[in-house]
Parts: sequence; C-alpha cells; structure tokens
Amino acid sequence: MKVSGDVCSNGTLFITLTVEEDTMRVPCVHVPGKRDGAILISYKGLGALGENDYEDTEEINSPIITGAIISPHTVNLEPPVTFYLRQLKAIPPSYIVKCVFWNTKKNVWSKHGCQTKKSDRANSTLCACNHLSTFAVLMAPSDIQEDEGLFVISSIGLSISLVCLFLSLLTFALCRSIRSAHTSFLAALCGCLFIGQLFILFGLYQTDNMVLCAVIAGILHFSLLCAFCWTFLESALLFMTVRNLPALNYMTSQLSNFPYLCIVGFGIPLIIVIVSAIMRSDAYGTEKYCWLHLDLIWSFLGPVCVFLMINFTLLVLTFLLLRKKRASFNSKDSSMKHTRLLTIKALSQFFILGCTWIFGLFQFGSGSLVMSYIFTICNSLQGLYIFCAYCLLNHQVM
Repeated sequence: MKVSGDVCSNGTLFITLTVEEDTMRVPCVHVPGKRDGAILISYKGLGALGENDYEDTEEINSPIITGAIISPHTVNLEPPVTFYLRQLKAIPPSYIVKCVFWNTKKNVWSKHGCQTKKSDRANSTLCACNHLSTFAVLMAPSDIQEDEGLFVISSIGLSISLVCLFLSLLTFALCRSIRSAHTSFLAALCGCLFIGQLFILFGLYQTDNMVLCAVIAGILHFSLLCAFCWTFLESALLFMTVRNLPALNYMTSQLSNFPYLCIVGFGIPLIIVIVSAIMRSDAYGTEKYCWLHLDLIWSFLGPVCVFLMINFTLLVLTFLLLRKKRASFNSKDSSMKHTRLLTIKALSQFFILGCTWIFGLFQFGSGSLVMSYIFTICNSLQGLYIFCAYCLLNHQVM
C-alpha cells in the first residue's frame, strides 16, 4: 500500500507498487487527494477461478493479482493503470498471451478494457487496463491468421485441384494401356485427396450444426490420413520394384495384390480415427472450423510425420539401389528408365504432398500470415501436379 501524499506530492507522476516480481503503476492523476492511495494484492497458490470466455485451451500463466485505489472513479481510467506480471513458464512460439480481468458478473476471465502491451515470452508481460479489478495473464494457442485474399486463393486453388483430380481419376479409369499397380495406387491417392479437398472447400466452415461439423472433421481426418498412407505404399511399391528389376513387368504383375493393400491403405487411418474418436469425441469440430481441436491435432500430425519419414527413407534407398544396379543393367533398359522416372516423380510428389504440410506447422505467431499463404498455394497445387505429371506428360496417355 502507498499513500498519494507520500509519493505524488514531490513531483512523481506514478505510484509504483511491487509485490515480489509483480508491479502496478497508478498515474497520480487518479489519486489527487493527499489521503488517497493505492493497494496491490498478489495471491499465492491461487489457481484458476473458473472458465474464460474464449477457448478451453487457455491457461493462466501469471500470479493472480488485485489492484485498487481510494477513489470513487475506478473505471474508464485515462491514462490507464499498468501492470508487469511475471510469467510462470516460458511462452511457446505458437502461443500468445492475453491480459485479462475477472468479470464478477459473469464469473469469467475477460480482456475487455485491458491491452497486452508487450511480453518477453520468458519473464514478464506488460498489461494496461482502464479499470481496476483482479487480473492475470492467459496463455493460449494463437489462431491461424486469415484474410480475404487467403480465402479467395484457397477457393480458386482447391477448385482447380478438384477438377485436376477428377480428370486424373477419369484418365486412370479409361486408359487401359496404363493400368498397373502404380496407377491403382495413384487412383486411390487421388480419390482420398478429392474427398478431403471437397470437404475442405464446402464443409470446413459448417459450424452451425456441431454434429454435422464433427462428422465432417472425422471425414477430413480419415481422408487426409489415407492420402499419406497411400503415398507410403507407393514408395514401398517403387522400392520393391527396384529390388526386383529382373522381373520386367513387376509393377503390373502386382496388381492382383491391390485389394489386400487396400486393407492397409484404408485400415491404418481408420484405426487411428476410431481410437481418436473414442478418446476425444468432443475434439472433432471447433467453434471456427470443422477440424480437430489443437489438443488432438497430433493424432493427425503424428502419423503424417511417421509416413513422411518412412517415405523419404524408402525413396532415398530406391535411388541408391537404382544407382547400384546401373552397373549390372543396361542404362537404356526400358524397365530401368521407367522405374527411374517413376521414382523421380514419387520424390517430387513427396515434396508436393508431404513437405507442404510443414508450412502448416508455422501458421502461428510472427509471420503466420505469410506461412498461411505459402501453405495454401502449395497445397492447392497437389491435384494440378498429379494431373500434369502422371496424365498430361505420360506418353501412353498422349
């Protein structure tokens, strides 16, 4: 506690109160009387008082403090009262901080009237509030930034990709001369991407009905995991092809195994989705998007990272085997050239379909809008790339 007459009478502009590492600065204009004063209270060991009025993923990351002044005017204060509140733990790069106060009428944490001026993310956060109450700092995952341009690019890109994926499916179905295990894998991949991108374009924002939104989120989860699983199977097929180059028609001869591989291509994602839904059925669908809550997002990103690492390993081993076999096979051998071409296409497909999702991991914090643009543009090229690489530039198709 400090009295105005002891501080402000000697020309000081602020009353500064400190409890441990928490500080409150009250402008002297708000306590003009000599017997006016200010008080700062810091509560030790006090946990969350209740729910906040935002996402349930937010948590308190500072001591809870109360500031008060001896004055009939404690609202709409100008200049505002400022607080330095220490962080209980360092803020992760993908998180933001919010200065909030305890709304006693609604029993929620609210940021109305408070601004987060700055935070060093490791030690303290500076808050400025135009009223006095009980305050704290909340830590929360930052939202993916969007703007009108991003929405337009996403809509146009997904529309083009859907058309290209549909044309690719038609090509694989109608061109009998190119039918093989490889094109069957590509057809399954195109089908999964087509369903996923169709629901992203038309179902991602269907949040009015939460049951429908949860179903859409589940379909998206399943279809996108299937797409990555089929890229893994394609890489495995190419690796087995290179190991069996003496069998010139190996990729065609394995077509009979395709129904069994469907059990893997669709079964593994189905198991992941079922387990995730049983553990956290409420995490399918959010207030903004029909997608997974952040606390369940690793049920998607985890398997995707595993698929990508296996894909990359298999493709590198495939290139090494091709290089080794060039000594024992004629480099002009049609099987050798065809397999090398497919491996190059698969590697580029790995970067187009897989590595673009890495940009999605950086759609938070500083530079998030730039990353959102890169992520959206790159993922919109998926269908176009498959159609160009495997249909338009295919000799047999032409």
